[in-house]
Amino acid sequence: MHIEKNVLEALLNTLLQNDKSKDTIKARKDLETLRVRKELWLVKKPNGKFEKPHPKYSFTEENRKRFCKFIKGVRLPDGFGSNFKQKVTADDNNITGMKSHDCHIMMHRLLPYGVQQYLPKSIAAPIIEFCLFFKQLCARTLMQQDMAKAKKQSISIMIELEKIFPPAFFDIMIHVAIHLPDEAILGGPLRYRWMFPFERYMKKLKNYVRNKAKPEGSIAEGYVAEEALTFCSRYLKDDVETRFNRLGRNDDGLPEEEPDKFQVFRSVCKPTGRMKETRLTTDVMQAVVWFVLNNSPEVDADILAYREKSPDNVETNFPAWFNHKIREKKVNDGCSEELFSLACGPISTCTYPACIVNGVKFVVHERDILHTTQCSGVSTPGLDGEMYYGQLEEILELTYIGHRKVVLFRCKWFDTINPKNHTTRNRRSYIDQGIHHILTDREFHKNNQYILATQATQVFYLQDLARHQWLEGRRTCV
Repeated sequence: MHIEKNVLEALLNTLLQNDKSKDTIKARKDLETLRVRKELWLVKKPNGKFEKPHPKYSFTEENRKRFCKFIKGVRLPDGFGSNFKQKVTADDNNITGMKSHDCHIMMHRLLPYGVQQYLPKSIAAPIIEFCLFFKQLCARTLMQQDMAKAKKQSISIMIELEKIFPPAFFDIMIHVAIHLPDEAILGGPLRYRWMFPFERYMKKLKNYVRNKAKPEGSIAEGYVAEEALTFCSRYLKDDVETRFNRLGRNDDGLPEEEPDKFQVFRSVCKPTGRMKETRLTTDVMQAVVWFVLNNSPEVDADILAYREKSPDNVETNFPAWFNHKIREKKVNDGCSEELFSLACGPISTCTYPACIVNGVKFVVHERDILHTTQCSGVSTPGLDGEMYYGQLEEILELTYIGHRKVVLFRCKWFDTINPKNHTTRNRRSYIDQGIHHILTDREFHKNNQYILATQATQVFYLQDLARHQWLEGRRTCV
């Protein structure tokens, strides 16, 4: 964790050419002493002073401001990271005050994209590979063969970086990155050994300090008081909220799923915000009912049988046919209550501005644009395995007979399908050095906007300042 922070600070400060940059006057004199890279040697002015030529491995003054404005406009999902807007100076010339986790996000998510846009490709490529190297090390699961490849890759990355940066850049922290794959092979995934939990606990102990003249005594007193309250809370009734039964910040608080429950009725969430009852139009209700039935594995056999009988207008005619069939079956032979509720359709509908699904908070785009966080990005895999990217427009809750509920997301999907003979000019999505770019000026699947709440994966987008209609989609690692 601290190695990653030190490496990120060395990279970022050198790119921004601030006071903590590794590209100092002494570093330039070293180049002159070694008789290498003559274009970076100090140039003597007529007044006797020396000037540092601008290197290719750092941002120009214009690009430095663009990069800082890009970082200033970054909006991360709720609980994913801090507000980077507060890390950029008022003149948009420097980035300061980043904590360890801020450096973690900057290294994995933000720096590769900024370097790709504002540095030459020959210089940006090794830096991006270095960032992806740290991202691979911090993965949840690690394979020994992958770490062996990462070991060889780290050596080649160092060789490429040595061709770019001056020798003064390569201190012990940069060198120790080569040995991190070996440590991962011996110790396992880093997330079980890194210092983030302990750093957070140190922050908690620091908050106990009331008398700055005697911080140790304040920490000891606050720790003893919390231990006493923890001991007393164990004897309180269950209906009294304590630290042992208090739900987490984004905990949906839903009971455990029943194994015999229909799959669509498991698509529930914890709503947040004001509930608003709504009445759907006939066309929208028909589309919603068909979507719920089509995503119910328990109804697949009936849909297949109906397609063989009358393949035309299945989406329009099947719900009524299925309703009539299940009603007759309930009168004659009987059927499960869940199947009967599903066949009868929803009895009421309502919407919410936000909800929590599987520990992740989603907010509709209309309200999300007013927040400093970004919780409206949605992604889901299609039937062909291709990923679809969009933004959440509406959270719709359907109530069926027996208080059974289904939560749907209505999304605006971006058209990311490339033409058959696409070029770099007319392509709508591409992946460059691990960064996924998508074009968002065109909507896709206007007649198929709904997904189950449990089918959604949250993503966040980064605005491309050079091309305003381009966004970068990234999968979150919450």
